[in-house]
This record gives sequence, C-alpha cells and structure tokens, in this order.
Amino acid sequence: MPEQAKAEYHQLHLGFEFPPHNFILDASTVSAYLEATRETNEIFRLECLVPPMAVTAFAMASLVEALTVPPGTIHVSQELEFLKLVHVDDVITCFSKVSRKQDRGGLHLMNTDVTVINQNQEKVLTGKVGFIIPEVDRSG
Repeated sequence: MPEQAKAEYHQLHLGFEFPPHNFILDASTVSAYLEATRETNEIFRLECLVPPMAVTAFAMASLVEALTVPPGTIHVSQELEFLKLVHVDDVITCFSKVSRKQDRGGLHLMNTDVTVINQNQEKVLTGKVGFIIPEVDRSG
C-alpha cells in the first residue's frame, strides 16, 4: 500500500480530519515505553496496563505521521481526558481533526481534537492539542 502524503499547515481547513491511525500496544511496545520513561510503578507490569501518557504519546505520533511541520513548531498545550484503562495487546485507533486554525503575523495557531478508541470501539481518551507553527517561506 503506498504511503499517504503528509498534510501541510497551509492545506488544512477547519474540520480537516487526519487519516485514522492504528497502533497495537503489545508487550514489547509497552515495555519499551516503560523503560524509555523510567516508569517504576509496578502496577503497569503486574496488571498488564498501558500508562495513560503512553496512549497520549501514540496519539501524538499519529499526528506527526500525518502532518508536515517546519522547524520551530511548538506543542504548546494539551487538555486530555482519560476515559478507560488500556491493556497490553489492545489495538487503539487515533482520530484527529482540526478544531482551530488562526494566523497571527508570522505564526499559525492550530488546535486539533483527538479521540482514541480501542478495538471494542470504546473511547479511551479524548482531548485537544495545540501547536504554534512558524511561517514557512515557500517562495524558493
């Protein structure tokens, strides 16, 4: 299957929906996250749970894979609601939609609404993520 082209800020409009992205949160993926973040709370290993911020990291990764951002882009805010526990071996699907797009001088402000569901179509996370994107010179 051909790789989908990444969207650029100037191509986006209010309501633009990024392609859904699936992740399998298998034991090795979760273990790598726990190790990378130096998470020591044993509940994740004992109960085979995925840390909520790991789900957030995968949701953000789906945005990065779908959007071309220039150097200097800043992730400035996030407001998240964790709705359900995520377990090892769950399959999550991340959905993102542009909910705010505003230009201020040489900066662009963009918010995206994020929803993450599990393989049972249950919402596990919802929220908003905000970015400041610098102007890109496309003249040359």
